[in-house]
Amino acid sequence: MNRYIYLFFICIGLSFSACDEDYLDVKSPDQLTGESFWRNESDAEAGLAAAYSQLECATSYWGFAEIKFTVELFPSDLIKLGNDALNYEDWFSIFNFNTTAGNTQTTQYWNIHYKGINYANQVIEKVGEMTEEQINTSAKDRILAEAHFLRGYYHLKLLLNWEKIILRDAYPKGLSGIDKGVSERTECWDFIIKDFETAAIHLPENNSIENMGRATKWTALAFLGKANLFCASETNSDPAKYYKAAKTAFEPIVAKKGDNLETSFISMFDGTNQNSDEALFELQLSTNTDNGSWFKFPYHRWLKPAGLGGWDEIAGSDFLLQEFKKEGKTAIDGRFDHRLYETLFFDDEYFNDAANPRVYSYTYKEWWDYNGIPYDKTGFRKYLPKSEDEFYSTAIGNNIPLLRYADVLLMYAETLNELDETSAAIPHINVVRARAGMPAMTGSSKSDVTKQIEHERICELAMEGSRFHDLRRWGKLNATMADHGRTGVSDATHFFPIPESEINSNNAIE
Repeated sequence: MNRYIYLFFICIGLSFSACDEDYLDVKSPDQLTGESFWRNESDAEAGLAAAYSQLECATSYWGFAEIKFTVELFPSDLIKLGNDALNYEDWFSIFNFNTTAGNTQTTQYWNIHYKGINYANQVIEKVGEMTEEQINTSAKDRILAEAHFLRGYYHLKLLLNWEKIILRDAYPKGLSGIDKGVSERTECWDFIIKDFETAAIHLPENNSIENMGRATKWTALAFLGKANLFCASETNSDPAKYYKAAKTAFEPIVAKKGDNLETSFISMFDGTNQNSDEALFELQLSTNTDNGSWFKFPYHRWLKPAGLGGWDEIAGSDFLLQEFKKEGKTAIDGRFDHRLYETLFFDDEYFNDAANPRVYSYTYKEWWDYNGIPYDKTGFRKYLPKSEDEFYSTAIGNNIPLLRYADVLLMYAETLNELDETSAAIPHINVVRARAGMPAMTGSSKSDVTKQIEHERICELAMEGSRFHDLRRWGKLNATMADHGRTGVSDATHFFPIPESEINSNNAIE
């Protein structure tokens, strides 16, 4: 896909040049427009690349981490703010649940996702109109399926963060198309689910090396299951319908992959095992700058605590550290849950063995005495590069997993448990625990499994953006945040406000 992505700049102007209104009396016959651009398969691929280009807000050097991580991680009870993050009022307001409609981070998050939706809609319409002489049927079907997946994905990310969103099922062809109101959540869920269902029909099971990172059938099925599971927790009419649909979506993935998880947990985050067999969808980054492309970012510097020479924007919460430790040193080698050591830096003999320093040839205590300045926070290790050269570089191009098979196993177990198939859920939980060096879970009741799934989702998915949404869909947000000293959460602040810029430009929103 990378060989097409540099062309996405061509497509940026298509949403403007495709308008019905004519603003110029004379048009150059050589100028590409929304009508003349879509000529062949190469153009279709370039248009699709534009739709992929907005993934995870990875659109600007400085903005990537500051938009993605602040919006998705700061509301969670698994983090505390680093010292430097306190300097940014808009970041601080997200953490304190008092975000306004003018917040720059949430506004950019909203705008970038809708830009991705706009590009996906252009592909769906324009490639859909292409003839067999322009593009062969199999390529057309796949490109359309990917566009449906991306449209569903962008809408899903928005619906997880806003109570009501605008369903954009077509790109605006004129100023009149901009005005559109928000939809009820049930309508949004059904729309997202339909897009994932449509995508799963024509997407391939595997990617060739040159197409690595593009959505596959398993990607679409995994997100189809997730959308149904999350929707089930919100509906009062027939939740079993959505749980059953989630089970149906997850089942073929589990049948294909079985108990196969990557042996090394941290390798999927430190750049040494990119596009692993466990990755169902992964943000493709790279240090390659051919043809002026730029897909590397300083997100490791944003994540690094001050003791590691970073910008000190985020740290692990005390609750997260204790949740990892609550089962004690019961791993097969007498240590804590192995995911603890691969997610956090903390004061432990594991990190303080001078004969075997774990962090770029330094012990934990040596790092926290960096420049003689003591540090009182728990740092994140997850996503930091394994290579010491990369660690000290200004930008890195390591991929970021967006959905892993371990997450599917936990969601599948949750689905089975909700359908009262509790005994069938437990083995899938234990597969995830075994990779972390932990023994099989104790307990066998439905409530035991529910509690265990919450614990595993914390330990397995910390920093992967699921925690806040999990708490909200489980109806545990207010009580949990209060228990962890996070105030300001109420029914009115479970979601971000619609950005002021959208309200001002869209006459259908009050």
